Amino acid sequence: MHDTLIAILVLLASALVLGAAAERLRQTAVLGYLLAGTIVGPNALGLVEGADRIGALAELGASTLLFSIGTEFSLVRLRAFGRRTFAAGLLQVAGTVAAGMLASRALGLSWGAAFAVGAVVSLSSTAVVARLLVERRALDAVHGRLAMGTLLTQDIMVVPLVVAVGAAGGEGGSAALGSVVRTAGWAVALVGGFAVLVRWVFPWFLAGRGMSRNRELVAVFAAVCAVGSALGAESVGLSPALGAFAAGALLGSSPYAAQVRAEVAPLRTLLATLFFAAVGLAGDPTWAWQHAPQVLLVVGAIVAGKWVVAAGAARATGATLPFAVAAGLSLAQIGEFSFVIAEGARASGLFDADLHKLLVTATIGTLLVTPGAVGLAVRIARGWHRSTGQEGNTADPGRPIIIVGFGPAGMQAYRRLHRRRGADCTVIDSNPVLVSLARSMGAHAHLGDAGRAETLEHAGAAGARLVLVTMADPGTAEHVSSLLRHAAPGAAIVARSRYHAVHDDIRRAGAHRVVDEETLVGERLALEAEAILRSPART
Repeated sequence: MHDTLIAILVLLASALVLGAAAERLRQTAVLGYLLAGTIVGPNALGLVEGADRIGALAELGASTLLFSIGTEFSLVRLRAFGRRTFAAGLLQVAGTVAAGMLASRALGLSWGAAFAVGAVVSLSSTAVVARLLVERRALDAVHGRLAMGTLLTQDIMVVPLVVAVGAAGGEGGSAALGSVVRTAGWAVALVGGFAVLVRWVFPWFLAGRGMSRNRELVAVFAAVCAVGSALGAESVGLSPALGAFAAGALLGSSPYAAQVRAEVAPLRTLLATLFFAAVGLAGDPTWAWQHAPQVLLVVGAIVAGKWVVAAGAARATGATLPFAVAAGLSLAQIGEFSFVIAEGARASGLFDADLHKLLVTATIGTLLVTPGAVGLAVRIARGWHRSTGQEGNTADPGRPIIIVGFGPAGMQAYRRLHRRRGADCTVIDSNPVLVSLARSMGAHAHLGDAGRAETLEHAGAAGARLVLVTMADPGTAEHVSSLLRHAAPGAAIVARSRYHAVHDDIRRAGAHRVVDEETLVGERLALEAEAILRSPART
């Protein structure tokens, strides 16, 4: 136990340092986590001898990641990208798997291993690309929407690919068919059980007075869902990842999705960091140096191949060539969820040590070039926009207005903006009753804590043109305004200040304009006093 805790501490501490360093270099923190595992692992400093001591926690980290994907799964959200974007995503995944299989077979791999390689290479990095598109204000551009729709489709395909790779590494012939049938049966039973819980049990439980008063209980509930679904699936012989995704997807369709998603985020961050660092333990700097030409060739082939396949898929579904090229560039990397598939392939014997090391090293290489690739994609799209006048990176002029808090102040603001001006408004509130009220009045409403960056992100803050922070608590208004400066870089922020003394604090935190209640009340009192003084006889 003592040695395991030391191993976890070393991994997390090194991941913290190198993750922060990667962020300073404008790289993804995931890259730092992988490098941390490689440096402290058995093939470098030897501070952590192997992944066996933390294997269970690392596997739980992978399941938590997939649970998070599930909570974001929404047919409504996917439909917003359009059928063509969905078709482009399916074509990209199928085309990349096929290309990876053919290339791997040409190099002498078995059909099972070749399929696993194609599955690993087919996924891109949703977290990295989304962040880079937001930073470059290209999320609402044509190529940005194409890229995000494809990434969402890839996220949906993670679990089918995990199951398929697992089947490829199992028995052959009729035994494999029987195994697949049994797995499908258990999967149906598992999903049915989760559906019953989400449809009838969870809403009753979450609507309880104790749960609504104490956010810590919601955090515990989210953790129980994430961990319990993974362990429940494993107990009946299914992949923990499958159980976690199924539970997340069902919760993602419930009114409590945003709240659960926000509360599980700290657990997801901790376990996912541990997972990526544990994967990095397989990295071998000496091996990478000795095989540098091979690694560079594979990285170049993956980046070029994914670029061509993704651009071709977008073009085949109707995208203009420059935007298809830009979207393809944005997707030309191996994503973080590919490690889930790679780990499964290694555990089932499809990947030997050298192939696994090659893919881990190649993944790090593709992530290294992603910021430059996304930057080039933005320049291509903007250049086409300037030369032809077609839509490029310009945002939709109908971007929504977000109202944080639906108390009396938020409700009054909504009535004026929506009913009088016809504005498209989205409401965020942590009170289920107020969220239901907002929906009954025609607003798009999200149940969740606006003090969490994840809640703001999933409410669409990145694409908002205006955000109203209506909460009376000064500390909450200041905190939410600060988060919004990063979550909604293109939005104007108007915040409420109950006390004049905190007006400047909220302004410095990120609000562009602050409505000072004490000043307004004073002005109103003076107006009433003047009215009385002008008409002394009136009372």
